[in-house]
Amino acid sequence: MKKKVILKSSILAVVAGLSVFTINSVFADELPVQFMGVNDFHGALEQTGTARLEGETVKNAGTAPLLATYLNDSQKDFETENAGTPNASIRVQAGDMVGASPANSALLQDEPTVKVFNEMNFEYGTLGNHEFDEGLGEFNRIMKGEAPTPGQFNKIVDDYPHEASKQEVVIANLVDKDTNKIPFDWKPYAIKEIPVNDKTVKVGFIGVVTTEFPNLVLRKNHEQYRVLDEAESIAKYARELNDQGVHAIVVLAHVAATSKNGVAEGPAADMIKKLNQIYPENSVDIVFAGHNHQYTNGMVGNTLIVQGTSQGKAYSDVRGVLDTDTADFVKAPTAKIIAVDPSKGKAKDAKVQAIIDDANATVKKVTEAKIGTAEKAENITRELNAQKESAVGDLVTAAQLDISKKSGYPDVDFAFTNNGGIRADLVVKPDGTVTWGAAQAVQPFGNILQVVEITGDQIYKALDQQYDEKELYFLQMAGIKYTYTKPADATEENPYKVVKAYKADGTEIDRNKTYKAIINDFLYGGGDGFSVFRDTKLIGAINPDTEVFIQYIQDVNKAGKKLSASILGNKTFVEKVEEDTPTPEPQPTPQPTPVDPVSPVNPVHPVAPVHPVAPVTPATPTPQPESPVTPAQPAASETKEVATNKPVAVTYHTGGQAEVAATPATGLPKTGQEDLSSTVLSLFGMTSLALAGFVASKKREEN
Repeated sequence: MKKKVILKSSILAVVAGLSVFTINSVFADELPVQFMGVNDFHGALEQTGTARLEGETVKNAGTAPLLATYLNDSQKDFETENAGTPNASIRVQAGDMVGASPANSALLQDEPTVKVFNEMNFEYGTLGNHEFDEGLGEFNRIMKGEAPTPGQFNKIVDDYPHEASKQEVVIANLVDKDTNKIPFDWKPYAIKEIPVNDKTVKVGFIGVVTTEFPNLVLRKNHEQYRVLDEAESIAKYARELNDQGVHAIVVLAHVAATSKNGVAEGPAADMIKKLNQIYPENSVDIVFAGHNHQYTNGMVGNTLIVQGTSQGKAYSDVRGVLDTDTADFVKAPTAKIIAVDPSKGKAKDAKVQAIIDDANATVKKVTEAKIGTAEKAENITRELNAQKESAVGDLVTAAQLDISKKSGYPDVDFAFTNNGGIRADLVVKPDGTVTWGAAQAVQPFGNILQVVEITGDQIYKALDQQYDEKELYFLQMAGIKYTYTKPADATEENPYKVVKAYKADGTEIDRNKTYKAIINDFLYGGGDGFSVFRDTKLIGAINPDTEVFIQYIQDVNKAGKKLSASILGNKTFVEKVEEDTPTPEPQPTPQPTPVDPVSPVNPVHPVAPVHPVAPVTPATPTPQPESPVTPAQPAASETKEVATNKPVAVTYHTGGQAEVAATPATGLPKTGQEDLSSTVLSLFGMTSLALAGFVASKKREEN
């Protein structure tokens, strides 16, 4: 809302003593308005998942046809509440509408998703990092509804009816490095004019993408562009809007957010706090956030920040009242985050379903092909345990390691992949069938797998980079196990540190040795903030990750085996880390070693040491293996998601041997009576010498 007060003309008229008719016009120039938003849809036309809201968890939420019904019903409810009064309902999306999509959208270049959003009447949208997945040029093509270059993709894309998007793309903080202009003639903001009786009210929409996006997409797809500070960009264009009399402003921000007890937190909240510092008079009323797929419904000052989880599992329903005289909200808008719950008995939207049915029929020959059989008729899940490891993550990286060894690189040691590249559970049909489409949904990007040389030190650094930025980005892996702990200097941003890392055979990774690993080209470019991978040496490449995962499942099937996967325990948390304890070397004839005597009090001159106490002969240590301790495997229950619990704390000895501790019967060894007598006499002598020295010192001071 604006930070100043403007008296309404209708109120002034009342004060002037006009009729009751004029009083009624006070309400006539106030416009109830509804904004409904989604974020991070990712082409999830028929995907379902768990919607985790504040105090509510809804399983099997989502699908585009059901989302459409929910949106339509929310709009009907809003219009019913404001019957007889002008009102407006507007739909927006906050980025990642496409990309990382299931096969029925991805195989058709996400054009079915564009059609679905048209049918759902979305008017404004912005860019997320996934709009860069195949380059902004390709995203612009699908939004304009243009045909691709013949042969650029497969024939089903060429033959698919293309349709231009009805959305207006707004992006304020992205410019071409050569021209310093926003690419593809997109605009930093849009203005919607809404008629209210004989007046109009204007609403501005500004779009921004997270400044993190260069770390999240292939280098070739972002190196042409420069991303600008989100808050500074919003401030620049909010001023322009204010100068044009637009004081009701909505920001579509592909920027992460969370909330607690009605207070917004995270990067989007920090963005608004910075905006309030550099432009205190700003009139940003609502932020539709995205990127981290979290429930958000909270305030920062006078600004409401919302986020409707992801993949159409929920949406944000924001409502407020606009004043035509002030051109702003009467008071701060309020919001509900509504789960797309299949248990409420709502029918799916028939028109949206028809678009999806057509897409399914088009790609069916590819997606329904059987490639393997699972050992159990249940999905292999991407749900994370407390160590942020998943069953499907272990399967994906095992597949990459296996195929790389069969592709001319038999000496590859490890496989690493970014968890964000794993997009779905591996769906298994009731008869155990695993299809091409199910495998593609797990690994939809088609990132090229690259073989690199990597030092042990770089491996440790890469593992530690998982624990930057509050563990926002982390790895799934194969061929490696490691332990980690919470160090004494832990911070909220860097909570953990790697202790020891081992090869699959238990051999400790040597920081000074060079190994071989397979990573995707996204990680090789430093994606997800794993900058250490940029410094590795590229020595080869194999097929895209999508093809490799499919091939692995096919190979298992050809071998007459069934597919199975579980969490392997590649990451183990240890509560306490002890220093290495060297193994004492056995002595043929242990020689007595004096026990440190009790020191005399403040001696002036050195005195002869007391007679040593005969030591206890050290016990011969039990020989221990030189190989490192193999990290403990997690309990079977860890194959299920552990939402908030850390593993049971254990004490881990990093020295590779068990601790040998002697436990004497008493605190000190017993000596003979003759030793005791001599000790007493010696102490008496030392005391006498000390007193003599003290007297002599005093005499010197007096002289």
